[in-house]
Amino acid sequence: MFLSNKPIVLKYQPSPLYNLTHSPVNEEVAPVCNLYDVDGATPAFRHVAAQKSPKNFIDRLKRLDEKFRRFKEETLHRLQGIADNYNLPYNSDSHVQLLTDQYQNISILLTDFQDRTAHDLNTLKYWTKKLQRKTQKLDQKVTALEIALHEQRKLSVKESKKQRSLLFNLTQQLQDHRSWIGSISAHRSELQGGFRGLQDALKKQVDITTRLQGQVNTLLQNNSPSSRVSLSSGESLTSNRTPQEPALRIHTSGLEHSQRSHPARNKVHIKPSKEMRMRNKLPLPRPTQVLARTQNQPQTKPKPEEQIESDVHDLAQVPLRHRIPQQQHIPRKTGTLCNVNSMLHFPSSSTENYVTFKKSFLNGIHEMSVCTWLKVEVDYVGTLLSYATEDNDNKLVLYGRSSKLSSLDFVIGDPAYRELPVDTILDGRWHHFCVIWSSIEGRFWHYTDRRLTSTGSNFQKGYEIPGGGSIILGQEQDSLGGGFDEAEAFVGRMAGFTVWNRMLSPGEVSGIATGKGLPRGAVLSLDDVDQLNGSVHHVSCGCLEQCM
Repeated sequence: MFLSNKPIVLKYQPSPLYNLTHSPVNEEVAPVCNLYDVDGATPAFRHVAAQKSPKNFIDRLKRLDEKFRRFKEETLHRLQGIADNYNLPYNSDSHVQLLTDQYQNISILLTDFQDRTAHDLNTLKYWTKKLQRKTQKLDQKVTALEIALHEQRKLSVKESKKQRSLLFNLTQQLQDHRSWIGSISAHRSELQGGFRGLQDALKKQVDITTRLQGQVNTLLQNNSPSSRVSLSSGESLTSNRTPQEPALRIHTSGLEHSQRSHPARNKVHIKPSKEMRMRNKLPLPRPTQVLARTQNQPQTKPKPEEQIESDVHDLAQVPLRHRIPQQQHIPRKTGTLCNVNSMLHFPSSSTENYVTFKKSFLNGIHEMSVCTWLKVEVDYVGTLLSYATEDNDNKLVLYGRSSKLSSLDFVIGDPAYRELPVDTILDGRWHHFCVIWSSIEGRFWHYTDRRLTSTGSNFQKGYEIPGGGSIILGQEQDSLGGGFDEAEAFVGRMAGFTVWNRMLSPGEVSGIATGKGLPRGAVLSLDDVDQLNGSVHHVSCGCLEQCM
């Protein structure tokens, strides 16, 4: 293959894809070289191609095509990488924008949720406050109702106590009236018979007096010996009975009593003067004979079931004025528990019902015994004993209250106390109550009807109850000599209250409960009572059976 005479000039011409493929990443791509003539008219390879065989030319084209294909793949690969690198920041911005939009949406939702939540919370707070106000109002109403119920209970208890006291007083009055009516009914028939007998006797006495006066007048007018003889042979003028008149009988039980009450009226005599005796030579009357005649008559005691007839031989035996017989004395029952001496009756629950003493404990007390008989008239035991000083108003208290139904507080030096069971003495009967304390041993013993009910230790060991305080029965002192409460009052009867400044033995307690003599060493009793306040009554009764 021959070349033309024109020289071949190689010109470097970048490939049309060079601008696209030439980059710092793709610098290894070789430029495409073309063969041109010297004058630049036509490429020289055409002449060469014309001179070579077609087979070599085809092979070369194939190789060039293969290279171009690989170059294309490589270029596409490079371009894809460049595109991926270029699209990365673009996609991130879109993602950021998307995230920003989502964040804004979430923020809006959160704001809306917060607003709704705040609104709900405000609504909840409003209803909560409203509910609290309603609850407070309900609590106030409930408290007011409780206070009203408590006051109503107090009033009902007070009214019931007043009604009980009134009923008790009415019962006592009714019993007294019944006894009076019975005694009046028992003496009614006797009084009626006595009045009838008195009326008959008075009529007969008037008739006899009239006859005697006529006889005396006749004798004075006649003044003859025959009349004197007849008079001397007959009954004397001192006799109050004529031969024609039988003995008078009256039906009265009070006649004998009236005769004893009026001894000067036993006989009515019409005494003649001394001139008449001298003139008529009548014998002087002998009162001893008349009295002997009346005294020799048998006297019988009238029975309440029947009327006793008594012969009245003289008009002087008929009293001028009949007196109503007194009521019969009803002897008291003989008792077996005769060591109480006296009794205090607290009829109702009141701050005015209490008892003071005219003396106090002179010295400090390290041992003591308090015993008494109790008859409780309500369903609780009130305050029995209260001993207060200026330092402490609860130095020694047997404390009871209407809210404590079945127990009694034994207080020594507030706030130390022990509870004593008293439910067995709330039956409205007499029970013996005794409590003993020892500071040396620090123990206490509680007896009910001579049986040990409760005991305890470690109770004010080494403590001393000082002297010189105020002692009150039936109320509890919140201050020295005062500060009483109606709910703490004792209602009932208290007999034989006694305090000793030593420990009583079980045998001595049993002896008191069975009616034997009181032990020695008593420092306070009901004999030392100074003043009864309110409606408290102090009744003397030697035996417990007589303390009604």
